[in-house]
Amino acid sequence: MTKINMKKGDAPVSLTKTPGLTARMTWSSHTDYDLYAIVLRTNGDVEYVATFEARGVPARLSTADGAVKHLGDVGRGAHGTAEEVIEITLNDSIRAVVPVAYSAQSNGAGSFYRYRVTLEIDNGPAGEKVAISAENANNDDRVYSCVPGMIENTRDAVVIHALEQYSRRGSENRPTMKHGRGGLLRKGPETIEVVMDAGPRNRYK
Repeated sequence: MTKINMKKGDAPVSLTKTPGLTARMTWSSHTDYDLYAIVLRTNGDVEYVATFEARGVPARLSTADGAVKHLGDVGRGAHGTAEEVIEITLNDSIRAVVPVAYSAQSNGAGSFYRYRVTLEIDNGPAGEKVAISAENANNDDRVYSCVPGMIENTRDAVVIHALEQYSRRGSENRPTMKHGRGGLLRKGPETIEVVMDAGPRNRYK
């Protein structure tokens, strides 16, 4: 098993493409965080896979094609480390997947730094794993959404980007994603952007 620890600002890491990936978010089980995923399609459509609703978006445990699946809400534990898992089977219609850690208002005081939120991406039989922790987070109890990294689906590899982006203080709006081409007359390399606070507002839970 090869494990790579990434932090914000690191160059992207390429993993071997395998039939399936696992995105695992862990945190101290003294709080009740939630993991969900944003899925960006090659046609620009965005889907959310989550165990809870947002305004105008129902709770869905998988994408319509079943390629991205949430394995269920774990809730709050007595001690140790809690985790939630999303399984990803990449296909040509998926451009990128972004796992998001969410701390609902009803969880009470807490912060991503204090509860040691970490994203691990594992490509299974290839034996490669990438970990991105929220080490640059502050102890602000009113920052509710954390995006540690992005999984980009390219033709030849799976590329992991360490983002560590956070929502505005007090914002309950989900991130969203978009892509396009920059440069003169829209030529040049394709760009993918995670836009914090621009998605639907999470339901209070």
